[in-house]
Amino acid sequence: MRQSIIDRFLKDEGAAIAPIYAVALFGLIGIAGVGWDYGRLMAMDSELQNAADQAALAAATQLDGRDGAMVRARAAANDFLANANSQWVNRTRMANDGDGQAISSLSFRFFESYDSANDTFGTEVTDDANAADAAVVSVTVDGREAFYALTPIVGAISSGDIEANAVAGLQSAACNVPPLMFCAPQGSNNFPTSADIGIGLDLRERSQQTDFFAPGNFDLLQIDYEGIASNEQNRTLGLNSDLLGCTGAEIETRPGNRTPETRAFNTRFDIYHNPLSCESGGDFCPAEITRSNLVRRVTVNGNNPNVTCASASGGDMVAIEDLDPALGIADQELPLDSCQLSGGCASFGDGNWNVNAYMTNVHGGAALPASADLNNDGAFSRYEVYQWERADPARRQVVELAREVSSQPPRTTLYCSAPEPTIGTPVIPSSTQKDRRVVTVASVDCTNVQGRVPISVIKFVDLFMLQPANSSGSDTQIRAEIIGPAQLAGGGSGFQFFGRNKPVLLR
Repeated sequence: MRQSIIDRFLKDEGAAIAPIYAVALFGLIGIAGVGWDYGRLMAMDSELQNAADQAALAAATQLDGRDGAMVRARAAANDFLANANSQWVNRTRMANDGDGQAISSLSFRFFESYDSANDTFGTEVTDDANAADAAVVSVTVDGREAFYALTPIVGAISSGDIEANAVAGLQSAACNVPPLMFCAPQGSNNFPTSADIGIGLDLRERSQQTDFFAPGNFDLLQIDYEGIASNEQNRTLGLNSDLLGCTGAEIETRPGNRTPETRAFNTRFDIYHNPLSCESGGDFCPAEITRSNLVRRVTVNGNNPNVTCASASGGDMVAIEDLDPALGIADQELPLDSCQLSGGCASFGDGNWNVNAYMTNVHGGAALPASADLNNDGAFSRYEVYQWERADPARRQVVELAREVSSQPPRTTLYCSAPEPTIGTPVIPSSTQKDRRVVTVASVDCTNVQGRVPISVIKFVDLFMLQPANSSGSDTQIRAEIIGPAQLAGGGSGFQFFGRNKPVLLR
């Protein structure tokens, strides 16, 4: 039976691919178009994320704990990386929303801290006046849009606004500083701030126990500096020149009571234990003024009314509190804050101290001139009084504080003030030399710190040492006053000198 033409056509398999391909071509073009558009969206997302990462890192470089940090952070990102006229501006070649290639719209949020483990932020800092508290920045690249080009419904649909976000902060390494730290107040992520300048610190190193790293405690850092002789590795607190090199990105504690370090520290006050001695270059040498709670006691034979503190030599150093109160020797040291002495506050004071009592006890009631108020805040810090004393040698003359005469055996004992060193050669501060009573110390977040563990340095701060380190049993005490953020010897910020602070992406 002969087949009809239609039957033969339907059963003919020759060249069947052509019509099938013709029918499938529309689908293949659609799939390729969707794939191309998707790849373009992914490329645009990478462009925006790179822009957010770079802006966050640039902004983080300015979070140095000083006033104006947030303004400078926004400017660092906007002026260079988000400015269409800048040669460093970030660009997108994939967005076709008509807003140009420059990625120029950024928004910023600042926080006191960021917990990467739980992806949570600390207190948000919204007021530029509190910029010193900002330690973390979150930068968002505002939305850009791409209209689909090859997807079958060309130009009718788009990606919608795509944003990118990055979070950055600073990571610190210790450089050129003695390996000394103290625990900042609990919950403080930016101690000290400008409001803390001038407060007294009563720092203690305790024996290993649960409160070993409690707020107000101090300890040593594990810093392996090069160029230090082996016999000085455990006496670094007495060295004078900048310690060479920096730690890595992670700093560890070095817990434990170290008598050699305490004794090395006390050479700054002209107090020596064998084998320490003042060396050329200033290692283990004292400051110009070493006045403290120690007085020089000199005993000579016979009842000698002509002997004076100026003419008598030698003697031993004794603490005023160890002497007979009947001698009537007034305190000679720069005291802690009044609330610390009364027990109203503990490790961290409030900056209020009895300057009038000190001036009466030490300088016969002399009045401090207004020019001594270097901070122009209407008050006198202990460091300002110290600088006033340094400015004129007449203000640090040795005076007789008390005299004892005995008949059996006949002898005369003088108690003399000790405003200046008598053993070591004092180190004179200059544009390249810090005062020996100014020590750069790391302010550390001691939350959950126990034993030898990595710690987070909040900032490096200059402390004015009020007294030699006092050791009693297993506890050591250091009394100091906050000068402010660490500075170079000649003045000026030590922001990238005492700590190499590099911006790092946190998220």
